[in-house]
Amino acid sequence: MKKRKKKAIRILAVLFLGGILICAGIFGIGFVKASAIVKESGRTIFSEKENSYIYGDDGQVLAKLNTGEDRVYLEYDQIPEAVVQAFVAVEDRRFYAHPGVDVMGILRSMVVYVRSGGSTIQGGSTITQQLARTVFLSNEVTIERKVKEIFLAMALEARYSKEDILEFYINNVYFANGNYGIEAAAQSYFGRSSAQLDVAEVALLCAIPNSPTWYDPRAHLDHTLMRRDKILKNMQEQGYITTQELDVAQAETPVILEKKSEWKNDPSSYALDCAVRYLMKDSGFTFVWYFSSDEEYRDYKAAYEQAYEKEKERIYRGKFKIYTSLNSGIQNLLQEQTDNTLTKFTDVGDDGVYVLQSAGTVIDNATGKVVAVVGGRSQTLSESHTLNRAYQSFRQPGSSIKPLLVYGPALEKGYSASSVLQNISVEELKKNPSGELTGSPMQLDVALYKSENGPACWLLKQIGVSNGLSYLEKMHFSRLMYSDQNIVSALGGFTYGTNVIEMAGAYRSFAAGGSHVDPTCITSVIYDGKELWTEEKETEVYTAKASQEMIRLLEGVVQSGTARRLGQNSQVPRAGKTGTTNDNKDGWFCCMIPDYTVSVWVGCDNPQRVPGLSGGSYPLTIVKGVIEQLDDAPKVTNFAAFQKTIAEEDLTFSKEVGAYDSYLPGRDDAEELSPGYTVANYRQDHMLADQIDVLLNQAMEETDASKKSDLITQAEALKGQIFGRTVSGEVETKIAYVKGQQ
Repeated sequence: MKKRKKKAIRILAVLFLGGILICAGIFGIGFVKASAIVKESGRTIFSEKENSYIYGDDGQVLAKLNTGEDRVYLEYDQIPEAVVQAFVAVEDRRFYAHPGVDVMGILRSMVVYVRSGGSTIQGGSTITQQLARTVFLSNEVTIERKVKEIFLAMALEARYSKEDILEFYINNVYFANGNYGIEAAAQSYFGRSSAQLDVAEVALLCAIPNSPTWYDPRAHLDHTLMRRDKILKNMQEQGYITTQELDVAQAETPVILEKKSEWKNDPSSYALDCAVRYLMKDSGFTFVWYFSSDEEYRDYKAAYEQAYEKEKERIYRGKFKIYTSLNSGIQNLLQEQTDNTLTKFTDVGDDGVYVLQSAGTVIDNATGKVVAVVGGRSQTLSESHTLNRAYQSFRQPGSSIKPLLVYGPALEKGYSASSVLQNISVEELKKNPSGELTGSPMQLDVALYKSENGPACWLLKQIGVSNGLSYLEKMHFSRLMYSDQNIVSALGGFTYGTNVIEMAGAYRSFAAGGSHVDPTCITSVIYDGKELWTEEKETEVYTAKASQEMIRLLEGVVQSGTARRLGQNSQVPRAGKTGTTNDNKDGWFCCMIPDYTVSVWVGCDNPQRVPGLSGGSYPLTIVKGVIEQLDDAPKVTNFAAFQKTIAEEDLTFSKEVGAYDSYLPGRDDAEELSPGYTVANYRQDHMLADQIDVLLNQAMEETDASKKSDLITQAEALKGQIFGRTVSGEVETKIAYVKGQQ
């Protein structure tokens, strides 16, 4: 018995010693590798950074993501003592005692890891570990990275003094808003050198790096102040400041400077956004497109912003080469057309920015890549012109959403261009959304051509709001809410709206035979010589049959509908849809030609009525100017180039519109559509509207003021013959727009 016991003890001893030797071996190998990395890098890695670059489709540099202009390196003896004390007090109070790793902190981190089932890795990082992570590692949160971080921290401590490590850390840590290092942060937020700051201001700055998004003093000053006060309390407890100094500092109200001008309106800012979002996805962030509650949306937004800031910071640290599909020629064309169309609108707000604004994008149909993106009008007046509306501004899309949300899904359900819908009263629908409402019959194609609201709402109710929204969710419209489960969503009445990039990407799906890929301008992302980019596969959203029929319907909108001004004298097919929100606050036009899809929005940053604004006015004019030049050298001449082959007999289209009997074909002139309004009235009104459009198009092209005035007078005379109020109102808006161009 004793022999067996002794044998067991010997075995356990051997296993124990063997385990120690193995661990020691692993530790030794890890430390040796880490030491080699630290030694090879040298001191310059902490003070000299390699920039990140963004390139256009021709390989030319579009932007250098500057890691030098916003970084001012301080030697240790230049760093204010209060800065060192604040960081040590809050981040690593045992900094001067440990060898780079705080064993107790690691044990606490391990307990959290075990209790969370391996899902949470946090805490336990010393200043040296944070430096190692910042300079040598990525932002991924894994146990493997934590182990590497420990070895690198120990290697740093073995090679450099405590003062060196503090110098490196304080100069490399991120203070939000593109600021690296304490000196850049002091200048950015207070407009003074770090040496001129008091202890309260120092503590506020030192609060930011723990979570730059959450503690950004420009966005969340209340959060920053809470952490500032914690730092000050720690400093008092550790003997760095007195109780009296603590009270004075905590009572201080900081004055934070506004952010200086950025280059967000530049297309390169969109490229950066695309790269950041890709890295978020690559790092495991889960994107959500539909939110079932306001709380869910708020929680997601907070998590999104934090992940976004992490990856953005990673790019700004350098060594990234971001290659894009952005084409300078098309970019300049879109910007020029935007500026020229809106040139007479010179009113500016208190910030000096033009009140009437615009955003637009162009997507290559063959690849799904964004080739141009305009975030606003060109302007040099303002120092706060930082909004790129193409991807940052979400607005109500009006009727431009109908093909995506209503008519496309309806075609999938078996409806066709000749299906008869009910032109119900939208006001009655709002009062009784669950009731069975009827209205005058209207053919689907006519309802779309004329952008009638009643039939669109009726049709969405028939196919199901959830069904319609599911198509937008498949195309990753990013702010869909539970509150959008509403029939009036057919009119673009969304909670948060959408942007021109989402709209262009969705319309491009029709041109691509129903296949969708998230719009992006990225073609390659290289980090430190390694390719990170993987192309996303296209997914089918609409069937090829439905998308081809939708193309034909949207060609009808251009030929004889609300966008008929675009269809004049075109040799290349054009298809699109206008959109106008209530009170003319937003105007949209989304257009496809075989090579490209273009989406343009016009409106004010603070929504307000714009006289003469509709989807068929300024937005259409911008698009028209763009596609007329893109049409000069088309790569393909019809939409079939990117669509799947379908037998012609499988498609059901209405006959060509434009003639008198093309409106409500097969119906009797005497039939009443509503009390006192017959089919004959309807046809006559739309024929007059067509003639008025011809006159107004001629007026737009006419340079002689007298002749232009005569054409407008003729149009007004024809308007007086229109019987229906709806058509008369549409014509009146167009006449007002043309008059405004005089």
